[in-house]
Amino acid sequence: MDNLMGIHLWIAALGSLLLLVASAFISGSEIAFFSLTPQDRQSLEEAEDGASKMVFDLLNTPDAERGARQLLATILVLNNTVNIVIILLSTALMQHWLVALPPIIGTALHVFGVTFLIVLFGEVLPKVYANRHPLTLARRMVRVLTWSKGILRPIWQPLNAMAGWLAPSAGPTVDLSVEDLEHAVNVTDSAERSEEENRILSGIVNFGSKDVKQIMRPRTDVTTFSHDLPWSELKAAISDSGFSRVPIHADGLDQVKGILYAKDLLPHRNATDFDWNTLLRQPFFVPENRMIDDLLRDFQSMKVHLAVVVDEYGGTSGIVTLEDVIEEIVGDISDEFDDEDVLYSRIDEHTVVFQGKTALVDVYRILELDGAAFETAKGESDTLGGFLVEQLARLPKPGESVTFEGIRLVTEAADRRRVLQVKVIMNEGPARKPGHGGQPLRPGGTGAAVALLVTALAFCSGCSSPPPVPRPAGYYRIAVHDTTFESVALSCPLTLDMASAATMETVQEFAPDSCWFNIVYPRYKARIHCTYGGGVALEPVMEDAFKLAYEHEIKADAIEVRKREYEQGGVAITWRIAGNAASPLQFLCTDGEDQFLRGALYFEVRPNGDSLAPVTSRLNADVEHLMANLNWW
Repeated sequence: MDNLMGIHLWIAALGSLLLLVASAFISGSEIAFFSLTPQDRQSLEEAEDGASKMVFDLLNTPDAERGARQLLATILVLNNTVNIVIILLSTALMQHWLVALPPIIGTALHVFGVTFLIVLFGEVLPKVYANRHPLTLARRMVRVLTWSKGILRPIWQPLNAMAGWLAPSAGPTVDLSVEDLEHAVNVTDSAERSEEENRILSGIVNFGSKDVKQIMRPRTDVTTFSHDLPWSELKAAISDSGFSRVPIHADGLDQVKGILYAKDLLPHRNATDFDWNTLLRQPFFVPENRMIDDLLRDFQSMKVHLAVVVDEYGGTSGIVTLEDVIEEIVGDISDEFDDEDVLYSRIDEHTVVFQGKTALVDVYRILELDGAAFETAKGESDTLGGFLVEQLARLPKPGESVTFEGIRLVTEAADRRRVLQVKVIMNEGPARKPGHGGQPLRPGGTGAAVALLVTALAFCSGCSSPPPVPRPAGYYRIAVHDTTFESVALSCPLTLDMASAATMETVQEFAPDSCWFNIVYPRYKARIHCTYGGGVALEPVMEDAFKLAYEHEIKADAIEVRKREYEQGGVAITWRIAGNAASPLQFLCTDGEDQFLRGALYFEVRPNGDSLAPVTSRLNADVEHLMANLNWW
């Protein structure tokens, strides 16, 4: 009898061990099935083997939601049943094996020993393994769980129904962070999606992380009118502006009185006199730090399309429109009235020139940068020019540079108040010492050497034959003129030193009252078209000069900008454009107050950078002399 009892005890012990192994597989299968990623589920659906198809069917039968709930109920019922049987068997074993020990010690060993075994070998270790190898364990356990689901249906089905009564479904309440959304986009990245679709998805992911200050139009670029503007002038100004909504101010832009809608003026367009201030609509003010997703809801609820952005002191920082918000998702939206402003020029694959007012978010997009490091270090700035000022803690001079995260930012142009243009050089090594002055022209560096060679050849060949006209590429025999100059007084308040080889040609047919003139070089069939202006604001003139120069960047190999300041005030800027651009040389001089002189070199032959390089180099020297000896009256 004792032998029979001993055999039964050993059978119970062996059964407990087998059940502990079963508990481990069942506990691990819970993690294995419910930690499958969308990519894992897609691979299961596309797999050809039977185990993978069974795993996919088990999770999605009758549908994804109910299939997951039924599988979870099956696993819980099965796992708890096995654990209960283990505890019952271990209790019977301990009553016979620990009978010699005091009851308290025997009970403690029984409780803590069995609990330790079940938790360690039946829960923790299998779930750690399942988390690392979910697909492997899911395929191994799918048949057992499929049979168990059918056998245990009378148990788990009422439990599922009871859970539904106690906690009725309230719909999906998923709280996703930006990181979760970004991870979801990356996980589901598909080659079937176009680049535009991927860009829109990325815009949606980053939509909630931007504030109004990052996308607004700054106050310096806002078109606005005074509330006391006469009716006749207002109609013309609204028509010229091309905007459908314009802020109206009282005593400056910091005191916006209302928003004028162009459509409200249409019924009164034929009136000779009209108090148009009665048409003003209440302005909507938003702080700079308002998130654009909240602003979009504000626009929807208030049924407005424009908001005035204010800073912490109540001053106007700029304006933001519904179009600006939507463009953060779908990209630029242009209509027939939008100006195609050139915000950047790509010199080569590593070098891009931006306007200083370009928003940092646009710089990230154009250069395909992550931007996280810039956002951390940008401080209060939201434009590329502002970021450069933040890094230097002062207004930079032309030519000064900063290297940040391996990207070199060079100040191409700046005035006394802001940075106008910034050159961004990617994959730059250690930064050079900041300074100002000229920088070497990259692709056209052999121009000076060729000019010297051509001059020597021309000197040796004599002067008996007439000088040739520039030829196509490869023809380098060009006799350049001597470096002598003569002072020329113009009808405008200006005196300049002109090369003796050139002649002055006034231009009156287009604007009789203006001061337009050409410096003509008959030897090279070249003209420098010059324009003088006085009593004007210089900032728009300077911006327009930069824009005109960079319109040639499509055919240019490189664009070198040089800037120096006059001792008496004002600046002199030259653009040397290498390649087959229509104008290889442009310049702008100002007196620092309200006068300027602009010029652009053009040839009356087909532009060719190789053939014209010696002539362009010589004419550039003439222009440098002209700018250095310019006298304003």
